[in-house]
Amino acid sequence: MGFDLVIRNGTLVTGSGRRTADVGIAGGSIVAIDRHIETSGADEFDAEGLFVLPGVIDGHVHFREPGLEHEETWLTGSRAAVMGGVTTVLEMPNTVPPTDTVERARAKLALAEQASYCNFGIFGLIGESLDALPDLARSGLVVGLKVFLGPSTGGLQAPDDEGLRRALAIARETGLRVAFHAEDRAILEQTQAAMKAAGRTDPLAHLESRPTVAEVDAIDRCGRLLLETGARGHILHLSSADGLAAVEHWRAQGVDLTCEVTPHHLLLDRDAYGTAGGVARVNPPIRGGQDAAALRAALADGRIDMVATDHAPHLAADKRNSSIWDVPSGFAGTETMLPMLLTRGVHEGWLTLERLVQVTSEGPARVWSLGPRKGSISMGADADLTIVDLDREGVVRADVMHGLNNLSPFEGTAIRGTAVATIVHGRVVMRHGRPTGLPAQAAPIHVRT
Repeated sequence: MGFDLVIRNGTLVTGSGRRTADVGIAGGSIVAIDRHIETSGADEFDAEGLFVLPGVIDGHVHFREPGLEHEETWLTGSRAAVMGGVTTVLEMPNTVPPTDTVERARAKLALAEQASYCNFGIFGLIGESLDALPDLARSGLVVGLKVFLGPSTGGLQAPDDEGLRRALAIARETGLRVAFHAEDRAILEQTQAAMKAAGRTDPLAHLESRPTVAEVDAIDRCGRLLLETGARGHILHLSSADGLAAVEHWRAQGVDLTCEVTPHHLLLDRDAYGTAGGVARVNPPIRGGQDAAALRAALADGRIDMVATDHAPHLAADKRNSSIWDVPSGFAGTETMLPMLLTRGVHEGWLTLERLVQVTSEGPARVWSLGPRKGSISMGADADLTIVDLDREGVVRADVMHGLNNLSPFEGTAIRGTAVATIVHGRVVMRHGRPTGLPAQAAPIHVRT
């Protein structure tokens, strides 16, 4: 058999275990897995002493294009992704214009096809008007739908309960899962107004203006509507122990409700607002303490389905405004997700490498119906692979990262463990900290022609 690429001597890691084997790749797919593959003429990658993971999937990114290209683009965001070991990204709909029609979905996919280093899928928006939603949901262009229950970038409004019932019925009929930014708008508007009236402009005012009850009330609203309609839901960027308990409550009622957590909600404490200032502003806020501990425990034992970054960069000048109310929410994350999980999870002992694969590859593939071709090291799967050196050391530094705007509250953090190669459809697009591939060679997913 002829191969385009053979990965030799690596330790293959899946959610169920490890083994040492070679991987043979041809035509962008895995076509052989064996202790030793005989070949001649194929390119080879020696993974001796390294770990070969199913390609990491970041199921929550904002690449800002179209409309906000001064903050990020498909070219720069996808380059940052592959430099961090990410082979597939799923991009959110709050661009300008939002991804809320078939025509706008096609236009966004065309931009990605011209520039992306990694595989990509996009979400469609459930907005105030539902006129275009049936065609968008049936188009085959989107991996899922998203609704913003609370205020965030773009100022997009959600439908009322009756509108959400209609939207969820459409999602159920078309087989799409609905992702919720779960914060109650009315609570947040009231608490933020109180903070401003008290003259608070410090970074901690952002945290205190977004209490956990706003997350819980929004999750309860989602759960009730999902139970009524029989639709499938997903809670984005879970931030609190109480929010987790709400998810578990609705699961116990029979609701198909998955959830994700971000590295910053897992690993940072509220002191990030003191050390990083407005750079740490994000929705929902970083809570730390018992909330972060509860999320780590739930991720380790299987109650949280996946890790995603909510990669959402902004201009450095905007993130450093003196009043927290003038600072946009979000920061870069897709390039630092894997090294932070390896450093603060695997090396600290609360997250096994097998569980890491489950929450960064297998879990996203299952939640967003990307399998069996994504999130797997198996015969016939797409040759999307992340090769990791568990002992390689470094420091998170914005000035050497690869997105357009790279500020992060993890700035200055020492890391141990990182991707040393990223393989997308059988092409090595990153090797030993350098991009080696070309953009526009990746592929869209969930697109019917």
